[in-house]
Amino acid sequence: MSERGSFVTEYIYCHRCLDVARDVLRGDTKYHNAIAVPSALDSGVDMPIIAGRIGHTAPGGELITMEFDLGPQLEARLCHPLRVAVLAENGEGRIFTFDPEEGGT
Repeated sequence: MSERGSFVTEYIYCHRCLDVARDVLRGDTKYHNAIAVPSALDSGVDMPIIAGRIGHTAPGGELITMEFDLGPQLEARLCHPLRVAVLAENGEGRIFTFDPEEGGT
């Protein structure tokens, strides 16, 4: 059985970190599907927030995917810390803080 959770980033002020978050967190697969949140205004510009679905084959696996798969990809490329909240289908939730690796780009 598939587990489906959701995630959302904090508001990302740094344009470089936003580009990294878009690249790593946006997806279009069964277990990872996310977009930049559209603006409620008629500006046609997305808000600097990424949100979507994150799934796994085991209960709570959404947290594992964020921590051990997507998180390291973010940390390797971010220039500022980034918080991502994950709500797992089984009721668990966690806010991750991904810090840039020392000497990262």
